[in-house]
Amino acid sequence: MASFLVLSFGSILAALQYPGGYDWVYTVASALASQKHNPTGSFWFASALVLAMVLLWPYVSALKQALHPGLAATEKFAIGALRTGLICGTLLGLERLLIRNLSDWVYKAHEFLGLLTFMGLYFGIFALLVQAMHRQRIYAFPVLMIASPLLAIGITQFWLYLDQRDLGWVDTSWREMGIPFWLSLAFWQWLAIGFLWLGLGLLSFTQRNKYDHPDA
Repeated sequence: MASFLVLSFGSILAALQYPGGYDWVYTVASALASQKHNPTGSFWFASALVLAMVLLWPYVSALKQALHPGLAATEKFAIGALRTGLICGTLLGLERLLIRNLSDWVYKAHEFLGLLTFMGLYFGIFALLVQAMHRQRIYAFPVLMIASPLLAIGITQFWLYLDQRDLGWVDTSWREMGIPFWLSLAFWQWLAIGFLWLGLGLLSFTQRNKYDHPDA
């Protein structure tokens, strides 16, 4: 909860200082932490990201302790993925705090860190929730909900690649061109971030309740 509040607070402060106003539907999350695009507010989002990742480390350690002794391969993968995501997320925030654009120094380095952060956290959460779903079907809906933004991103971006390659990177000009919001990577990215935090919260309930289930 503390990490969620920290990141939410940092996001709001960064968005309030975004030049021209922040349009979350057509502006990706990383723009909030960009010294180039958000020179005044980038500090708040980047700092909040670092602190949020650090605060989540004990939470992931507690999840590991809640699992039965002798972790299964899926559980080992999930915990490893979560910790990879937290480390990369911390580095991502530090990069935005200290360096204007890391990708100018190392090709696609910022994008690579961002992808590792997102995929590590997402696949770690997803793997643990899928295990919970096998024990109790009630978790099937959260699994589908968390997977849906990734599926939507894949479908919409593939469609844009095939049909509208001339649009370029998503930004607020898409709104002026009449491009529907459901084709915007930023829209699905923010939904994915929201579901990611929801999934993190659900994990504590899955581990708390698994011993109450007769098949656990």
